[in-house]
Amino acid sequence: MTQWSVTATGVLAVLALVAAARYRAVSVTHRGRADRMQQDLARLQERLDAELFRRGAELAVVQQEQELTASTQRAFLSVARRILVMAHDQQALLDEMERTHDDPALLEGLLKADHAAAQQARLAQTLAVLCGARAGRHWPEPVTLEDVVRGAQSRILPFQRVVVRSRIETAVVGAAAEALIHAIAELLDNATRYSPPSTQVFVTLMPVHNGAVIEIDDGGVGMPEQAIAKAAAALAGGSTLEVSRLGEVPQLGLAAVGRLAEQYGFRVTLSSAPSPYGGVRVVVLLPNALLTEPLPPTVPGLGPDDRAFTPHPRPAAPAEHPLLETPPPGRPPVTGDTPPPLPRRSHRRDRAHRPAQHAAPPAPPAPPYRSARDAQAFMAMFQAGTASGRSAAQAHAQAHAQAHAQAQVQAQVQAQAQAQLQAHTQLQAQARFDPSLPPSPRLPQRSGEFHDHHP
Repeated sequence: MTQWSVTATGVLAVLALVAAARYRAVSVTHRGRADRMQQDLARLQERLDAELFRRGAELAVVQQEQELTASTQRAFLSVARRILVMAHDQQALLDEMERTHDDPALLEGLLKADHAAAQQARLAQTLAVLCGARAGRHWPEPVTLEDVVRGAQSRILPFQRVVVRSRIETAVVGAAAEALIHAIAELLDNATRYSPPSTQVFVTLMPVHNGAVIEIDDGGVGMPEQAIAKAAAALAGGSTLEVSRLGEVPQLGLAAVGRLAEQYGFRVTLSSAPSPYGGVRVVVLLPNALLTEPLPPTVPGLGPDDRAFTPHPRPAAPAEHPLLETPPPGRPPVTGDTPPPLPRRSHRRDRAHRPAQHAAPPAPPAPPYRSARDAQAFMAMFQAGTASGRSAAQAHAQAHAQAHAQAQVQAQVQAQAQAQLQAHTQLQAQARFDPSLPPSPRLPQRSGEFHDHHP
């Protein structure tokens, strides 16, 4: 019994020693693993700290760039607004001069200066749109789609090259009219700029199931695929103004069109296939949300040759003083080839101070709408007719003055001749009765008119 107890005690001691050895080994292993884990954790912490520092530095750089971009946009927006104000002041001064001068040559120069100021205003408005501003004010009433295109046509320099073909009777809501006018003006400017001066740019308006479509086709040489992709990216919207990416010759028009399309919900697509005229086709899709029924015709307009140049709309003028402005809604289409009478200007400030007429006579029939091409042709015919009439009047006045002078000279000569004849007759009579008098002198002979005959 004692032997078994000793043996059991020895076995237990051996097992205890083995367990202790195993525990020490496991403890050492775990301690080493824990040390390695702590080292790995320290390295990860250092790496994380370095990554956080790097990301913080990058974020600071990005924030600095964003602040610089925002500051640049604010600066450009301020410059654009200043240019826009100066252009409007210049146009107001030109308006005053156009109202006070009637000389056709001077009026033609003033209209050209007004048109140049309109180009300046359009460029400033494009810059403002790229800086985040909205395109002008909201029009108080809907504007017909044809008037929108005519207004855009009048804001480009070679407006005579644009041919508008309308197959739709609809209007654009006032909130989107100014933005659409500016976008179409930029597209027309791009089409006329990159096509030969001898070609025309055709604009077609037609209805579709989802709204209305404006197709712009030019007769240029087309665009390569890379240029089409770049232009399509600009028209997709979301472009921001970055000075470093403007380049030496900034291309702002398409980027502004993309921003306006994104803001107001219409879509501009650049067709990869050439237009039927060999150039480029741009399609503007207006959704039904931007369209409405046109207002009934009230006051006719004379065309987009004047205030359509400015980005701010004006209300319609009374019938007796039609405007050379963006045509008001509901203008009748052009009929016939006879040019309308010379346009007369009227301004909102004049109409504001004009007393109300309670018993005004009914307005005369509305003259037909005159397009930009008709306006130019009419102005040329007016100037030619004025110059011709002035030349004819001057020639008639000169001929009348010469005839009057000749009649006066002839009357004076006849009076002198009669006086001399009477004096000669008296001398002859006296000589007959008084022979002591000397003979009378001979009168000067004038082409057989008067001859003295001595007895």
